[in-house]
Amino acid sequence: MKFEVKEGGFRYRRGRQVLQHVNLCFDQPGILSVLGANGAGKTTLMKCMLGLLHWTEGGSYLDDTDIRTLRHKEFWKRVGYVPQARLPSFVYTVREMVVLGRGVHLGELAQPGKRDWEIVDHCLETVGIPHLRDKLCSEISGGEYQLVLIARALAGEPELLVLDEPESNLDFKNQQVVLRVLRELCERQGLSAIINTHFPEHALDISCKSLLLMPDGSTVYGDTADIIREDRLEAAFGIPVRIRTISLPERDYTCVMAVERT
Repeated sequence: MKFEVKEGGFRYRRGRQVLQHVNLCFDQPGILSVLGANGAGKTTLMKCMLGLLHWTEGGSYLDDTDIRTLRHKEFWKRVGYVPQARLPSFVYTVREMVVLGRGVHLGELAQPGKRDWEIVDHCLETVGIPHLRDKLCSEISGGEYQLVLIARALAGEPELLVLDEPESNLDFKNQQVVLRVLRELCERQGLSAIINTHFPEHALDISCKSLLLMPDGSTVYGDTADIIREDRLEAAFGIPVRIRTISLPERDYTCVMAVERT
């Protein structure tokens, strides 16, 4: 599957230009990371890419087809969206929450059948939380709930996952759990994923492509090693940055540090 944005631009009514000349082409299994300073427009970009907000210039394309011409269910059968994790207002069990992802495959009045529940259980196994299936979503941790949302998106059997800050508000351990699950999904199942992240080191660790939002609304896109560089991060975040590699017995780790101006 190929997902593209061509000359994307977005401006709020009577507001400033948030995004301009956004161009990307992602056509391989793996992870594309989107980075930028707070207020740069990362979530706006995600919503425009998915048609939840309408580009004021340019557009998004799925296999060369403008997504605005696709039927709603046709698009969401191929693309799964994981929003920022917020506990639901209604009380669902984990299994009930995940089966909501089957909605794109069901008729308006249809109830989930045996196969739908089998897919739900498989998705829970895939993300490593089958033991939570009968727990209430209000009774589990933030990291566990993030995995529930990923399982819900997987239940739709998409080719592309789009995730808005999947590791934010999580501790070190749960950040690594979520990143590991995403990496394994792409490596073992051939999925593509686009993630919006605050952590450049996470992008360096798991993504093959990266898109960096600049203060003027423009973007830089390419191979992650070419995009996540000190000079580009300094321009994007307005602060000196140092990138260093630490060698440990397990493997090498790359750290990204913001440093004080001298």
